[in-house]
Amino acid sequence: MLKLKQTLEASPIGLKGYAKLLDMADKTLYNKLTGASDFTDPEYRELRKLLPEYNIDYLLTEDSA
Repeated sequence: MLKLKQTLEASPIGLKGYAKLLDMADKTLYNKLTGASDFTDPEYRELRKLLPEYNIDYLLTEDSA
């Protein structure tokens, strides 16, 4: 599970809100957050715009817990 998942879940926008902002289905975002599929380059760039206060490369690493 990516660290990004906890960050998005803790946000007031939530996972569904971020899925909408990224123009993807909730299930698609979930698959990306669990490592079943990867974020594309445009999605990566959009995440950087949506979360400028975070290091996206760090958030895209696996959570050890």
